[in-house]
Amino acid sequence: AEEAQQAVVDMTRGQLADQALITVGTVDSAVVGAAFEIVGKGGTVVITGLANPALLNVQVSSGLMTLFEKTIKGALFGSSNPQYDIVRMLDLYQAGQLKLDELITQRYTLEQVNQGYQDLQDGRNIRGVLVHEH
Repeated sequence: AEEAQQAVVDMTRGQLADQALITVGTVDSAVVGAAFEIVGKGGTVVITGLANPALLNVQVSSGLMTLFEKTIKGALFGSSNPQYDIVRMLDLYQAGQLKLDELITQRYTLEQVNQGYQDLQDGRNIRGVLVHEH
């Protein structure tokens, strides 16, 4: 975090980042605090990693939050609304406005599922799709 802090200060000439995205596996107060310090005035910290819901792991100065108008928010699955967004994406795909087929790097049958996982682990596949044939 200290290394990132200095890099952001240098790159922004002291203005700090507009946003910090927390994607670590386990969120704790040190990670949130470091992200809070790396965003400047009006900056936003977005937490996507999960933590034990019984623990308090966001501890920042409310004074600094108010003075610098910083925001801390959570986001799950890109803050989408699956009931709306999946239907919308399907409509866009069917209309030819959302290109999904071009993103597929490999297709696998159900019998090839283990090979698909191995290809993913070996870096030979980025977006494999399991195709169900009738």
